[in-house]
Amino acid sequence: MTKSPSEIHACLTNERIDYVGQLIARVRAENLDAVEERDNGWSIGCRAHAWVCSEILQQAEDISWLSVVDPSLRFISKIGDVEFSFYKGMAEKPKKNIFTRAQSYPELRQTLLFDLPIPEKLVWVYAVETDLEGITTNIEFFGMSESGEVIASRTVPIFDVTANLVDVSNTESEPVDLPAASPSLPKIRKDKTSDSEEHDE
Repeated sequence: MTKSPSEIHACLTNERIDYVGQLIARVRAENLDAVEERDNGWSIGCRAHAWVCSEILQQAEDISWLSVVDPSLRFISKIGDVEFSFYKGMAEKPKKNIFTRAQSYPELRQTLLFDLPIPEKLVWVYAVETDLEGITTNIEFFGMSESGEVIASRTVPIFDVTANLVDVSNTESEPVDLPAASPSLPKIRKDKTSDSEEHDE
């Protein structure tokens, strides 16, 4: 059974993890809304990555616990003191290059000495899962060892972010009074079999 990320690092609260994960989902949805006929899968994917990076950079200017370590294409950020990255793909199939981003946490051996063994090096990442149309369907935040073992994880709730909801205050969606339907009886259909039986008698 995996742990909660906050059990490994106190700065990895559910609220912070969800904030960044929902930011990724929201920006990717905005990117899809901007797709035009000249786009293809490659251009949409590249722009989605660039937009998410730009949004995190902007948010990091105003949020004390969010920062950017590497603004290059690798793009590594921090929640508190913990570095993280993100990639598009299944959580069960992380990209090999993310393991090179593992950080060393020697203090974990001390604080969790009598608990389950925790590797000193962990890599933290958001896995962004999508459908064939590029719509974000799931986001997992997890910490892995260098061998690929998931130590801690959290599923980010994103459906309230990406769903197209109807505004209940919109007057156009108010219920409309319709006239009552006129009562009518169903027409009785003659059964040909019963007619022939009557003639036979």
